[in-house]
Amino acid sequence: MLMVEGLAIGVLGGVALAWSMGYSHFGTDGIPMAGLKVTPVHAVLLLSMGSLALLACLGRRAAFIFSALTACGWAVLTVVCALKVAQHEPGVLGFDLRDSLLYGALSAYNLVTACCLAPFKSHGV
Repeated sequence: MLMVEGLAIGVLGGVALAWSMGYSHFGTDGIPMAGLKVTPVHAVLLLSMGSLALLACLGRRAAFIFSALTACGWAVLTVVCALKVAQHEPGVLGFDLRDSLLYGALSAYNLVTACCLAPFKSHGV
């Protein structure tokens, strides 16, 4: 599950970063990609989190810790993004409503991944 997430957001971030560097006429609003307006800082965030997700696949414990932490991180980013959208202040990440949906979906996905990887102890019956 983490490999799919890592590849998806890593590729999205990498392509968006390369595209924003090659076509600087989009400005601070970001470039339209996959229904989002991706700024260079947003692209770096996606690329780095995708890379870390792929590295977390190396072990079950690392995957669990990464999933739990990123579920919380994406949830915080969802709330911050929603507040920035309500205040009409996009900031350096170019927050808009679609970003809130992306971050919320990533938070839920990582929460499910963490629950699937959670260590549990069987009580012998």
